[in-house]
Formats: sequence, C-alpha cells, structure tokens
Amino acid sequence: MKSHENGHHLTIEPMGRVNKLESATIEVAGLSHSYRGMQIFQDFSLRCDSNIVVLRGASGCGKTTLLKILSGNLQPDKAGVLPPSDVSCLVLQEDSLFPWLTGTECIAKITGIAPATFQNHPMYGLVASFIERKACRMSYGQRRLVELFRAIIFQPRYLYLDEPFNFLDEGNIGSVVPYFLDVTSKNTTLVLSNHHHDDNDIFKSANIFKFTAQFPTTALERIN
Repeated sequence: MKSHENGHHLTIEPMGRVNKLESATIEVAGLSHSYRGMQIFQDFSLRCDSNIVVLRGASGCGKTTLLKILSGNLQPDKAGVLPPSDVSCLVLQEDSLFPWLTGTECIAKITGIAPATFQNHPMYGLVASFIERKACRMSYGQRRLVELFRAIIFQPRYLYLDEPFNFLDEGNIGSVVPYFLDVTSKNTTLVLSNHHHDDNDIFKSANIFKFTAQFPTTALERIN
C-alpha cells in the first residue's frame, strides 16, 4: 500500500531493494540515474554514520533527485545498494497539503493517526492556533509547520526533507529543530537538503555532504 499526497509520500511496502545497511545509517552503492539524456548520477556511492545527514548544494545539483530515489519516489536506472524505502516519508519543497482540508484533517487522512493522539504531542503547541483552518487560509510558513509536524508524528524509519526551513523564520526554525533531534533519538534517520550554511550550528552531530554542479555525480564531498 502506498499513500500519495502531491509531494508528500508515505511508503508502506518494500520496493524490492537490496537492504544492506550494517553499521551505516545510510548506504548507497552503484547508483546510476539519467534524466532527459543527462547522466545525473553514475556509479554513485554514499555512506553515512550519523542518524542526521545534511545535503548541501546549489539548486539543480541533484539534491532533490537523490531524496526522491532514496525514498522510493523515483526509480533509478541502476542501483546496487539503497536503504529500504518501507516506512519512509518524503516532504518536498512544494506545498503538499490538501487546500480544502484543515490541518487536522490533512494530518489524520495521511498518517491514520487520530487527532486525539497527535494533539498530545509536545510540538502541537506550535500549530495549535491555526491547525483548524483550511490549508488554503494558512500562510506558507504555517502550512510548512503543519507538514513538518505531520512527518514528525508519523515517526518513519527514514525521514527525507527537501529544504524543510523554507518559509520559516529563525524563531520557528529554532522551535522545530528540537523535535527533529527528538525523533532521531527514536530510530528515525533524518536526511535533509539545505542550501544554507547554518547546519553546523543547528545539527552538531550531522554528517554534512556537499554536491558540486558537475555531472555526472559519483560521490559527495564530506565537509565535517
């Protein structure tokens, strides 16, 4: 069974991949992928030892493509080793809430978690003042907070976030980060893309990797 909501995708079944993580939190080997005749990844490999992984790079460098492949939303041309995509969650940059539903309805519909349950979550206080509005009546920042709250309470094994801090001010970023850290302490591996260079201060234990703008990409530069 798979559940799709525009850019937000929860995968609840294996994708027939080779599951070989051993001591690594994320391991990729032999990944090749092309798009419209351009080779994006070629025999690409990546190995991480932290449960928080940050992908840096300019727009168009392949960050989103990699997140889609890791989460099972995009089938690569070839892959030897990929993390399992079962019970994974991908939140893209694009707004993925149903505009005609309230925030509460959007969360319950996709996660299957009853409002009475997630209303007791510590992060609920960040969204309580607007979560009963229809998504079309929320600001971009409010919708982003609802999307992140939904992903956090789902507690997937792998949580992939594409530029999660878009539309959030510094205060809201600071308020959300502790919940990211909390969910990673509960067997969730967090992989996020970020074009800002403030992740060293936000996620001190993260593995940080940098994309270049040169294709095809075979490996990433580890910068910490």
